[in-house]
Amino acid sequence: MSATQHPNANSAPDSHCSSCGAPYGEGVSGWPRTCPACHTVAYRNPLPVAVALQPVYDTKGTALVVITRTIAPARGGTALPGGFIEQREDWRSAVVRELKEETGIDAAERDVRLADAMSSPDGHLLLFGLLPERPAAGLPPSAATDETEGWQLLHRPTELAFPLHTLAVKAFFEGRYV
Repeated sequence: MSATQHPNANSAPDSHCSSCGAPYGEGVSGWPRTCPACHTVAYRNPLPVAVALQPVYDTKGTALVVITRTIAPARGGTALPGGFIEQREDWRSAVVRELKEETGIDAAERDVRLADAMSSPDGHLLLFGLLPERPAAGLPPSAATDETEGWQLLHRPTELAFPLHTLAVKAFFEGRYV
């Protein structure tokens, strides 16, 4: 069915019950909300995000793997590898999956430990997974992916595309995630 054929194509976001499709009606706002037709209670939950902190070492010292984004938001910006946790996915699996998808770097889920958890102003929960330090020489070559221009190394704190990534990088280099 195309968007032009869909009966709710022009309706406001979150204006209809996701269980039965009935409209919530005028004046219904805020969360949670109850459907007047089927009585299903709907919640507005934050989308959790898994972010990888992959430390490496080279002749210049310790660094973190970062990527340059080719997709919105923050297209062209530098960020830590990361993305949304999929339904029924363990957060550690998401850290490893996102690292692989955005950099080509393999990691073991069992090696991921929680470094930090932060909430963004837009309601997203970010879980920063710290991986063991490894030699930069053992990483695959940097190559463009569907979402990045490839990876590079960050040897000191700097402003990144997302404020919470900037805070996590600063905390890492200050030794707070040891």
